[in-house]
Parts: sequence; C-alpha cells; structure tokens
Amino acid sequence: MLKMLPLFLLVLTSLTVLAVAVQPSTMLPSELLEQMSWFHSVCLRETGTSDDQIAQFNQPEPVEASRELQCYMHCMFRMHNVTRPDGEIDLIDVYHAIPKQFNSIALKVLFNCHKTVAASEDPCERAYSHHKCWKEIEPQHYYLF
Repeated sequence: MLKMLPLFLLVLTSLTVLAVAVQPSTMLPSELLEQMSWFHSVCLRETGTSDDQIAQFNQPEPVEASRELQCYMHCMFRMHNVTRPDGEIDLIDVYHAIPKQFNSIALKVLFNCHKTVAASEDPCERAYSHHKCWKEIEPQHYYLF
C-alpha cells in the first residue's frame, strides 16, 4: 500500500483543495488519491473538522488552524503511519512516504521545518506546526487533502 502524508502536497502533500495552480489529481496515482480520500473521510469524522476549514487553510494567505483542524493534520499523519507512539513525526518515514518525483522538495522542506517546528507535548499542535512550516517553505507544492 502506498504511504503518503497529508499534508501536504509536495505533493506530499499535503494533502488537499487548493488555491495554487497544482491539481493533485494530475500529479498523483489514482490509487493514492483513493487512499487519501478514505483517510480524509476517517479523519473528518474523528476530529470534527470540515472541508471548509481545510479549503481555507489551503488558501495562500496564512490561516490559524482550529484545534479540530490541527488534530485532523495529526490524524492524517497517523493514517499514513509516519508518527511514532509519542505522536512525534518520523521524518524518515515521511520522506519515504512521499512520491519519488518530489524527493528534492521533500528534503528541503523536511530539513528546514525540522529545526523550526514548535516544541509541544501536544501531537495536534506539532502536526500543525509541520504543516504551517511546509506551507510557508513550499506554498506552490502544499495541499492539505
């Protein structure tokens, strides 16, 4: 099974309804898009966030994420098996989850964001911090599904 992050369309993706010129449906394999759709449904139900909140976060301007949206981001990481038991993001797993054509972008983002992600005991806040950084570093490749 393909692994992918929410996130963040490095696609990686982030995984998402974009305000940028990139359409995930043209860049990702159909089986990955189906998987992302299923993860999206599960995480929406689990966190109580909405498609509107996700779409708003995907807009180019900075947006503070609600608690529900932050936990949605963490849920998507979890669904992609890129978190450790303590909720910390495993950067090696993230890198391997990203489609190969995005490796150079992924390395740039992972390197830059790893040192700037806010320290927090809360896995939802940490997931949001990663997404926020990824969106700032590579906005043209960020898409939260």
